[in-house]
Amino acid sequence: MKRHIKNIGLIFIGSLVSISQGVAQPEFIQHQVTNTFTKGADVISVDLDKDGDMDIIGVNTHTVAQVAWWKNNGFNEFTKVIIRDNLSSARSVRAGDLNDDQENDLVVAVYGADDIIYLENDGNESFTEYVVDSNFVGAHTIDIKDVNDDGNMDILCSGFDYYFHNGEIAWWENDGLAPIGWTKHLISDRFQQSPFIYGEDMDNDDDLDIVACGELNDEILWWENDGNENFDEHMVDSLIDAIHTVIARDVDLDGDMDILASACMSSQIAWYENDGSQDFIKHPLGYFAGALWLDATDLDNDGDRDLFGAPQGATMLAWWENNGTQQFNKHNITSNFTQSFCVVPTMMDNDNDTDLVAIGWQSNKISWFENKLEDPNLFDIPESVVYDSEYNRYLISNCGNGSIVQIDSLGQQSYFNTDLTVSVGMHIVGDTLFVSSDEGEYTGVVGFLLSTGEIVFYVDIVEKQLLNDITSDLTGNLYVTDSDANRIYKVNINDLTYSTFVSAGLGWPNGIMYDMANNRLLVLSCSLPNRPLLAVNMEDSTVSTVVNTGTNANDGITADNYGNTYFASWSNGKVYRYDESFTNPPEVVSSGHSGPADIFFNKLNNILAVPNTNSNSVDFIPITFTNQKEINQEDVKIIRLFPNPFTDQIQFDFYLSEKTLTKISVYDILGNKIAELINEELSRGDYSISWNGKDDNGSLKPGIYFIAFNIGDYFKTFKIIKH
Repeated sequence: MKRHIKNIGLIFIGSLVSISQGVAQPEFIQHQVTNTFTKGADVISVDLDKDGDMDIIGVNTHTVAQVAWWKNNGFNEFTKVIIRDNLSSARSVRAGDLNDDQENDLVVAVYGADDIIYLENDGNESFTEYVVDSNFVGAHTIDIKDVNDDGNMDILCSGFDYYFHNGEIAWWENDGLAPIGWTKHLISDRFQQSPFIYGEDMDNDDDLDIVACGELNDEILWWENDGNENFDEHMVDSLIDAIHTVIARDVDLDGDMDILASACMSSQIAWYENDGSQDFIKHPLGYFAGALWLDATDLDNDGDRDLFGAPQGATMLAWWENNGTQQFNKHNITSNFTQSFCVVPTMMDNDNDTDLVAIGWQSNKISWFENKLEDPNLFDIPESVVYDSEYNRYLISNCGNGSIVQIDSLGQQSYFNTDLTVSVGMHIVGDTLFVSSDEGEYTGVVGFLLSTGEIVFYVDIVEKQLLNDITSDLTGNLYVTDSDANRIYKVNINDLTYSTFVSAGLGWPNGIMYDMANNRLLVLSCSLPNRPLLAVNMEDSTVSTVVNTGTNANDGITADNYGNTYFASWSNGKVYRYDESFTNPPEVVSSGHSGPADIFFNKLNNILAVPNTNSNSVDFIPITFTNQKEINQEDVKIIRLFPNPFTDQIQFDFYLSEKTLTKISVYDILGNKIAELINEELSRGDYSISWNGKDDNGSLKPGIYFIAFNIGDYFKTFKIIKH
């Protein structure tokens, strides 16, 4: 445990407070990332460094333009990293894994130089630049998709030229070699000024079609792929004045792709309903000053697609609430944000509602807009987590304000109890949750009835200094570590008495766990040399060393059903696992956490729950067993998921070296299996599977999910985000 001191501006009174998370409409709070990015033109949000939080990438149309990365430290505090500078007016940037190494690369349209460049990410925050095309006139908007279905990500781009050159829309074929070779394929040159291109399967025949528009032609078209990358042109609308942006989304959730359109110079926005036969019905959405962007996602978590947009001519972003029948009611996002060129969905604060990131051309700003729908995030320096099987919920203690939060089976947060000033370690015995607390009215061990949240037990530990973790044996005794006093207290549940069980040799004891198989206490030391895991004899309280972890700042400890012991290090954000022998070096089972504290292994669902004290979040990680090994690239080619985050569908690509039983399942953050995508024996070869982002009941809210691959004796789990 790391104790934080902070002012608490809100005091809750009473034994049990239950607060619902949902509200009628989202409220967006603007957080400025920068106001010095001159003439910002395009922005995306992606976890570029794969540390578990969302970063921001932007480009600008300055004469010495940059490709810049605002790196998220896990607290939504951003540090600017210049990836490439001195470009001549960069207009568009997209991220994707182009060389199949599981890293997010970048592709940039450099409008002022007629260049398309590919920035290869080596995984260590270093990028190598390759020129894809040095003479693509008016390179404007990029898309990254697998056009020819060969497992390699290709590049799409539109050409926007003021000077009477017919702008091309084209794609560049990725040959899959190292370095990648690119072959240009022209789709059309019918537009003089083509500002936007988007790849999507418009006719549900499992190949990639193209949607694009012409600003001077006032046209939206889509090009049908015959399966061999021959494209047949189809008109969508020839009467939308100065059309600028077209994006394909399934707006009405009927299984086919519709089109969203915005026209900045005529201030028009509309969506085009696909009738299933690729005849499009136009639905105008009214005046939107300088409309430059329109997209769709579920912003209010009611199961339908809302719209959101960026205006070049207005001072506010806006969103359109879908009533469930595609009748849209406009709401301004009440923050001043002028000349916005682009706004994209993201999940910046991991609270299961969709936030937005926008870039402003005239204001030189990039901001993210926090969606307060699932608000507030009730975690305030979360310290400990336990699973209550009786009520199918997780309970999380907050060091910051003393509250105890419950997360139900749907992932909704509410307060279980708010009586304490500081809540630290937690442990369930029978029908009671026991909590250690050393500040405020209660300074000792407090017991709460699980059914009501009522306080039914209290033992004041008078000489306490810094109470920490808590566990129990099989005879009705609790054991509590006191880190500052270098002690373990023994508390009798039946007669409400306590005594000092160990008073020396612990070295700032933190996490504690009763090891039933060996009838001993296991305790993590934070200050003894080599940071040992200690064993305490239950008969005479003697202390011995089980193993030297060699890891600084060890915190929580837990165990699974298979004799493995896990411990968290908040200094490096990792969770380690020892096998039951403790003779082999510990393996890292999870990383990228932000101050992981008192972890918990849910033995019913094989879920490792990790509270992050620094980022006010809890991670739920599925753990797979059957004597499995991590996926070996000799047997299973690197699994690739794209796009991630995703809105309508996500694709998984992998290669099997031999005939293998393959299972692919989707889990929510609580470990519930929500969809099984495949469970059969597959032959050797390449495979590509698409998932529409829906559970077995045909719907799924935006949020964080896990894809678990069980391939023969191998396993791999990936975190994915649905917008």
